Amino acid sequence: MDLSNKGFAQAGALVVGAVYAAAGVIGFFITGFGNFVQNTDDALLGFAINPFHNVVHLAIGIYLIIVSQVSRPVTEGALIGGGLVYLLATFLGFANSLQIISMNGAGELDNVLHLVSGSAALGLGLLSVARNAGAERTGEPLRQR
Repeated sequence: MDLSNKGFAQAGALVVGAVYAAAGVIGFFITGFGNFVQNTDDALLGFAINPFHNVVHLAIGIYLIIVSQVSRPVTEGALIGGGLVYLLATFLGFANSLQIISMNGAGELDNVLHLVSGSAALGLGLLSVARNAGAERTGEPLRQR
């Protein structure tokens, strides 16, 4: 895939989507397909996983790969929306309300990952919107970086 003519939001969504999709697929090699929503001791790079969590990672990865291939505003909206969802997941994780995906409360490393992922996605989407709005306002040509 050629990233040279993509905006940085689209390139970021593509790379992160590929990482999430890979994590979902690799996760199934660790968890298998049984105990779909049960808490297990299975982990990928220190993060708790179960088959349902793998499906979530795979779906998010595919979603980000798809939105990275459409228009810049769609990618920006997907990053902003996805970032907000991840920040909600952080809050629910700290509140111990995400046991279905093997997250068990405030001490979980997953909560930190969700906080970082959500903040990064939200920031990337908002930064891209602001940068492009500034270029349109000043009449400067929109560079795809």
